[in-house]
Amino acid sequence: VQLLISSPLRLTHSGKTVAVNAAMGTNSENAVEEEEEEEEEQDAQQPSEPSELAKELTVRIQSIAERREISNTAIHTSKYRPVTPFVHKSSVDRMKLAAQRASAYSISKVDKCVLDVLSEPPRNQLVEQLSKFRFNASPLFAEDSKVRKIATSKLYSIMRGIAVMIDTASVIAETTASTDAVAHRQVVPRFEMFWYIALFMCSFFILDMVLALAVEFPRFDLFVGRTGQRSFNLFAIVQQTLVIIGMFNFPDGRFTSTFRSVVHRFSFLRVLRALVTLPRMGGKRLQQSIGELYIMIRALAGTLQPLIWCTLMCIFILTVFGIFLAESTATLISRLNPPTEVFPEESPQGLLLSDWGGTKRCVYSLLMTMLGGADWGDLFSSLTGYENATDSAICFFVFICFTFIALLNTVTAVFIQCAFMRLDKDRVFAVQREVQEKQEYLLAAKAAFENMSDGEGKITQQDMVLYLQDPEARAAFQRLRLDTDQVGKLFLLMDTDTSDGITLQEFMTGCLRLRGAASCVHLEFLHQDLKFAIQALTEMMVGVQAQTEILTTPRSESQSSMKQVQQLGILQRRMRVLSGQLRELDITVQ
Repeated sequence: VQLLISSPLRLTHSGKTVAVNAAMGTNSENAVEEEEEEEEEQDAQQPSEPSELAKELTVRIQSIAERREISNTAIHTSKYRPVTPFVHKSSVDRMKLAAQRASAYSISKVDKCVLDVLSEPPRNQLVEQLSKFRFNASPLFAEDSKVRKIATSKLYSIMRGIAVMIDTASVIAETTASTDAVAHRQVVPRFEMFWYIALFMCSFFILDMVLALAVEFPRFDLFVGRTGQRSFNLFAIVQQTLVIIGMFNFPDGRFTSTFRSVVHRFSFLRVLRALVTLPRMGGKRLQQSIGELYIMIRALAGTLQPLIWCTLMCIFILTVFGIFLAESTATLISRLNPPTEVFPEESPQGLLLSDWGGTKRCVYSLLMTMLGGADWGDLFSSLTGYENATDSAICFFVFICFTFIALLNTVTAVFIQCAFMRLDKDRVFAVQREVQEKQEYLLAAKAAFENMSDGEGKITQQDMVLYLQDPEARAAFQRLRLDTDQVGKLFLLMDTDTSDGITLQEFMTGCLRLRGAASCVHLEFLHQDLKFAIQALTEMMVGVQAQTEILTTPRSESQSSMKQVQQLGILQRRMRVLSGQLRELDITVQ
C-alpha cells in the first residue's frame, strides 16, 4: 500500500510528461469535472430518472470528487489529462446501481410507514408536553448528593409503601365505623384519632411529592414521575386534603354535610393507591415476589377499553332481540284482549307483561338472562305460558344459544387476548420476565457445569465429550439450546483464553452467546461486514489497476519498476480471488 501511495502519477500535456506525487486513488479536479460532463451527456441521451435518484447520484459523485481532489498548487493548467482515468465505468455503474436500490427502498411501503409514524403527533400531546417540561435552570441537587440518594433508596421506597398501607387501613376503619353507627341508628362520633392520622399521612405525602419534584428539577413532571403513577397519587393527595378541611370545618356533619359526604365518596382513590403502589415498593427481590400481583393489576387496567366496546356490542344485541320479543308480546296481547283491560299479577297475561311488556322490560329480562340474574327457564315459561307464542319461543331459544355458546366465549377470548397484549407491551413486565428467564437459564447452565466438572471448577474437552455420552446429559444440553453434534467446535468457542479448559464463568457466558440459532441481527452484522470488505477490496483493486497501467506505460523502465509491476499483478490476482469468495459468501448470507 505504501508503494502504491508513493508511486508517481503521470499526466500528459502538449506531448510532454509531467510527474505529480499523489495518493492512491486521487485525480485532478479538472479531470473529474470533464468526466462529470461526459456522464451528463450520456444521461441526456437516456430517459430521465427520478429526482431522488438524481440527488443520490449527485451526492455520491461530489463525495468522489472531494476524495480525489489534488492540490491546485500541483497543477497549473486545465488541459492536463491523465493517461488512465481513475473513475472506471464499472465504478460508476456500481454507484448507479446502489443509488437505484436506495431510491427503490425509499419509496417502499416500509419506509412510508416509518415516515407516517414519525410524522404522526402523539395521542396525548398535552400530557406528553407537560411531562417533558423543563425549567431553564441548574439542578437543585447533584448526582452524588445525600438527598438524591435517600430519595431513590430502597429503604425510602419501603417507608413510602408502609405509609400508603397505614393510610389505606385508616380509610377502611373510619368508613366502617361511621357507616356501622348509622346502620345501628346511633349518633356518629367524631373519631378524632382518624383526623390526626389523616393529617400526618397527608403531610408526609405532600413532602414526598415535593422531594420527588426537587430531585427531578429542572424537569417538572406531574403526570408520570419515576413510578408512572404520579397523577394518580396527586389526585389521592387532593382528596385527602379536602377530607381534612371538611373534618375541621364540619366536625359533626359526617353524613349531613354535603361537602363531607361528596368528598368521602372519593376515598376509594386512596385504597386504589395502595393497590397501585404495592407492586413497585421495595427492591427487585420484593418486586419479583409479588410479580403476579403486578401482572393482574396491569391486565385489569388493560381491559377498560375492551370493556367499553364489549358493553356497546352487548347493548346492540340485546336491543335487536328485545325489539322482536316486545313486538311479538304486544301483538299477542292486543289481538286477544281489549286495550283497556287490567290483568291480575298472577295471571298468564300479567306474568307475560311483567317480564316482556315493552322494549325496556324485554331488554332488562334478556340482560338478567345473560348475566345470570334470573333463571332463563322461568322467563321462558312466562313468555310461552299464554296462548301460542311459537315465534317468541324460537327467538328466545336462539338468543340463549347465541349468548352462551358464541357471545360470552368470544368476549372472554377478547379480554384474555387484550390482557396478554397489554402485558407484552408493558416495559416493566417485559424486563422482569427477560431477567427471570435469563436467571433460570444460567442456573440450568451452572447445574450442567457442576455435573461435568465434578467439583474441580474447570472442565476440559474430554470431560464434555464423556458427559454428553449420557442421553439425559444430551437432553439437558438441548434444553440449554446448544448444539451437541459439534462438541469440539463448541468447546473452542467457549474457551476464550485458549487455556484448554473452561471455567464456570466462561461456560455460562458461552451458553448465553451460543444458545439457539442465528438471529436476523447476527446475519445482518455479518452481511454489513461482508459488504464493507467487498467495497474496500474493490476500491483497492481499482487503485492497483490504475497504478499498474501507469507503471506499464512506455518509458525508460528500470529493473525495480518491473518488479513492482510483477508484485502488483500478483497482489491484484489474489485480491480478485478473495473478492470473489466474499461475494459468494455474501450471496449465501442474503
